[in-house]
Amino acid sequence: MDTRTAADMLEHYASMDVEGLDRRLSRICKTSNWTDQIKVQQFEGPKTWRLVCDSGDETKEEIVLSLQGSIVEKDLPPMLEKPRVNITKYKYLRQSIRISGLGTSTFGDALRSTGEIFGLFDREFRDGDLDSWTATSNQNAEDDIFDASNRYFTPRRDASLEESIPFDKLADPNNILKKMAGDQYVHTEDNEVLYFRRRTTQDGKRSHEKVGPQTFRVGDIVEIQVSFVVVPTKGDRYKMMSVLRSIALIDGAFSKHKSSKQQPEPKASITLKRKVQYEEPADDEEEDRRRKRAMDVDAEGEKA
Repeated sequence: MDTRTAADMLEHYASMDVEGLDRRLSRICKTSNWTDQIKVQQFEGPKTWRLVCDSGDETKEEIVLSLQGSIVEKDLPPMLEKPRVNITKYKYLRQSIRISGLGTSTFGDALRSTGEIFGLFDREFRDGDLDSWTATSNQNAEDDIFDASNRYFTPRRDASLEESIPFDKLADPNNILKKMAGDQYVHTEDNEVLYFRRRTTQDGKRSHEKVGPQTFRVGDIVEIQVSFVVVPTKGDRYKMMSVLRSIALIDGAFSKHKSSKQQPEPKASITLKRKVQYEEPADDEEEDRRRKRAMDVDAEGEKA
């Protein structure tokens, strides 16, 4: 792969004007008053702290931010067989992606913005209770690496306020994940990851078509959308996580050669909303379900 050319193209895509609301992660560190619009809200069932803003109709909208990078590693569905782990460990199973900024300045701004977001969350806890933040779990990785992931399942006991939704057939063509859920787990909209391919016409108009997760390759230039969420851990500690919401293929010209081990393509009460941009569902029902997600919140657990 010609890294210099890939980096040039990545910076080009990342710096392009956006259509509609600009929610690029890289803009946070360059916007002095961003905390005037974005606040931290505590939720129950399960307990989390999330970034929200007012949506204008007396509801809260979870902030979803975007950044572009080159895929370094990925662990995406579909699963070919059920993993050999105890059922109690299913709650830890995740799909994940690791992207590199290839040394580009906009990606560096995005990483600096994550530090500012961490600082906003940190003020919600006693000094030192929130674990320090790193953009990647790989301690040997380069400085311009960003990880994002999302759990396949939520334990049913923790999801009393959320409605279970089916796995997309492109992500679970053989119903392996569906069978694993059983009675103990559910797949909710908070667990859902969407996959797209971006199309750009000659006059610059963009559209996004739905694709399966098997579409993506190491080296692809992609745009991912993430939410930042703080969760409790052991010993009255807390951790900020980047939760994967979507992946969109922007440029596949820089992908590495296919691996022989690659998975085959499958056969075919406060209200919180989350808007995943450039989503173009085929029908109104899917539009309502995905673009207007509602979460009821235990008022006693709400944090002022």
